[in-house]
Order: sequence, then C-alpha cells, then structure tokens
Amino acid sequence: MKKTAGFLLTILLVCLITGCGGRAVQERETVRVVLWHYYNDSQKEHLDKLIDEYNQTAGAQAHIEVEAYSQGTVNELSDKVSIILNHSTNDVETVDMFLAYRDIVTQILQEDAEHLVNFKEYYSEQELAYYNESYLKEGCFGEGLYILPLAKSTELLLMNQDRLDEFWQANPSMGEQDLQTWEGLARTAQCYYEWTDAMTPEIADDGQAFIGMDVAVNYFIVQNNALGSSIYSYENQELQFDLQEDIIGKLFDTIYIPYTKGYYGAYGKFRSDDLRQCLLAGYIGSSSSISYFPSTVMDESGEEKHIQLGIYEYPYFADGIKTAVQQGAGAAVIAGSPEKEAACLHFLKWLTQEKGVEFAAALSYMPAGREGLTAEQLAGIQQENNRKGIEIGMRQSSTYQMVSGFDFEKGYETRQALTEYMKAYQQAGREEFIGYQKQGMSMEEAAQAMDYQQKRAAFYEGIVEIFGKAK
Repeated sequence: MKKTAGFLLTILLVCLITGCGGRAVQERETVRVVLWHYYNDSQKEHLDKLIDEYNQTAGAQAHIEVEAYSQGTVNELSDKVSIILNHSTNDVETVDMFLAYRDIVTQILQEDAEHLVNFKEYYSEQELAYYNESYLKEGCFGEGLYILPLAKSTELLLMNQDRLDEFWQANPSMGEQDLQTWEGLARTAQCYYEWTDAMTPEIADDGQAFIGMDVAVNYFIVQNNALGSSIYSYENQELQFDLQEDIIGKLFDTIYIPYTKGYYGAYGKFRSDDLRQCLLAGYIGSSSSISYFPSTVMDESGEEKHIQLGIYEYPYFADGIKTAVQQGAGAAVIAGSPEKEAACLHFLKWLTQEKGVEFAAALSYMPAGREGLTAEQLAGIQQENNRKGIEIGMRQSSTYQMVSGFDFEKGYETRQALTEYMKAYQQAGREEFIGYQKQGMSMEEAAQAMDYQQKRAAFYEGIVEIFGKAK
C-alpha cells in the first residue's frame, strides 16, 4: 500500500526521536544503519568525518547511528549488493543504503521492485523540490524515485592558462570565443599545432597537440544527444538502438581527424599527466578532477614551472543543443523495517541538505541542490580552483541539457567496449598518419592517403557491431 509522502516519514522520525510504545527516551535503542560506498583515500576520510559529526549531533538526537564501509570500486560494490539481495551468500554482512548508478538499480528493479525504497513515498514534493531537477530525473524509474542525488560532477575544459595566454598573445585572431564550440576548438587546435611547429623550423611537422579527452565515450554519449539521438530507448519494454550514421560520422570527423593529424592527443594514462609533461595545453575532464590538476609543468629545459588553471564550459556544436554529462552516484535505500528506512532517510536528508555544500566541496563535486551557492557558501570553499570549478559546473548544469550514461542491462559492457574501440581506432589512425609522414609526405598528402571517408564508414560499422552485442 502506498505511503503518504512526508507524513509517514514524520511519524517514523518522531518515534525514533521520542520513543514509541510507551518506552522512555533514555530507553530507546539506537537504530544502526550501514552505508556501502566506493570512496577511498581523501574522499573516504571526508565522508567518515561527516558521518562522525552526524552520529554525535543529529543522529544522536534521533537515536540513529550510521556506519559506512568502502567496498573498493563501483563494480565491487554493485556485485556485493546483488549478492546480498539475491540471498546467495551466508555472510553476516548487511547493508541498508548504498551508492548507486542507474544500471545496478535497473537490474534490481527488474528482479523485484520491492527491494528498494521509493523516495517519493516518503519525501513530499516540496522536500524534493530542494534538489536539482535533472539530478532527480536520473534517479526516476517510471513514477518512482529510487536514487536520491548526493552530489554530481560534470565535464569541463581545463586549460594551462599560462600557456593559453601565451598562445593568444602570439595569435590575436584566436580567443576565448573559440573554446566554446567544437568547430572553434578544431580551428584553435590546428593553429596551436602550426604555432608550435614553427618554433622549430629545422624540424618538420613536430607541432604539439592542443587538448585531449579523459573519457572519449562521454563525448560519444553527450554529442549524440546534443545532435538529436538518444542512442537507445525502449519500445514495449524492448531495447531499441538509434545509431544515426550522419551523427556518428560528424563525431568521427570532429575528433578522429584532428587526432590523427596531431592536433589533439592522448599519451599517458591520464590527460593531466600529459599536461604536466607539456604534451597538451589542456583537456576535457571531470570537474571532480580539478583537485588533481597540475600546479606545475615541466618546461622545455626540464625545469618545473608554476601554472594557473583556466576553467571553461564544456564545448558544444554550433548546430547542436548545449549538452554535457552529469556523473556521480546517488543513494539507494534497501527496503527493511520502518525504523531502518526512516533512519536512512533522516541521514540522507541531513547529508544532502544541511551538509550538502560541505559534502560536495570536499569531494570536488557540485551540491545536489537546485539553487546556486550563496556568496557565503562559495567563500567557505577554501580551495580556489575547487570553488571556481563548482561555480562554473553548477552554472553549466543549469543552462545545459544534462545526460548520464547507459542504464540498459549490458550498458557497462557496452561502455567498456566503446572505450577500447575508440581508443584503439584513434591510436591506429595516428600511427598510420605518422607512417605517411615518415615516408616524406606533407600534412596534406598524408591526410589524403588516410582516406577518411572509408574510415568513417568502417568506424560506424564497428559501432553498430558493438551495440548489436548488447541486445
């Protein structure tokens, strides 16, 4: 039977705080709930501190105690939750709430919707109005809300501002406006390559790449949506794919061709490492990675040089919708006793609302709230780069169409396959282009030899094959 949103939660919380059944407050047993997450290192430390604060303040008043345990990685956490819910273990471990993405919740709801708490049955519309609408939408399944947003990240263009300023000064026809669109970025990247190539006239075609991309598959997901394709949908509960050759061809041209020519690049494990080695001037990366942005780079002589971080909104196509990815797990609550459910909801509301800004800032994420940050809240974020990243990320989230990843049954496997495919395709293309140059071909001749039209068609067929395995 459907619960009355807000009212039942209030009654349950009153029972937790004051005691029910005639027992005195001091005789109330503490309700202990367990949270599973995948945070490690500093992120885990920040969460642990907040939980300690809750247990000593709001939790103590409500006779609630939260225990939190890291399960290592997202996949390890999801696997353990599935095992617990399927009763396929004799271990005594239990979990009451866990960090979740849409894919794991989709699987759980398909097996038995009664496994999870529907937040809409406890929180009123007014309470839910606190949260960013697009963040809430990601947690909705049908008429229910099964993932409560905690904090989110998006992708931004992160630049070595010192290097960028030097380039702009030498090339006054280029400017910040060219960083707004993919078309402008392509022009800028070519100009940057030619500018750096001219610095060593004795060596032909040794220009440097302008930017790289941390997660190429996000580009595929975001720009398909920006240009009119949701990639997949369900018709009569059957998974259907929408892989439009003209859209995927445009994505290919915009990234693959500049990559093979050396205008874009990817060298080490992370693009921030490439930037630190002065192999890139910037990269597309998660707003949550700003904490790890290099403060120094190695210049041509091997000396360390301090740099400033430049943060810009995620690029868009001139003829597309401004679109960006939103990332970051929310919280799901496992159905249990009324006392356990109420305790979880009490903690999550405290974490996201009373401590939302502090929690998000500590993780270099954006708060889940709908409203922007006040001047006082911004001033409370001590790290300048984090403060600027959160401010720009929140502005972007309020003006862009925000999309998330795959949530169909084989979504994770498909994402991994796409990641490897795009990486391998780009690397092979770059090696082929360099091979033509070593034969003595000019940039124009090498580009002609690449036969991009044939490669574009082959790239599309490879994409179709990957999604064909997801059905």
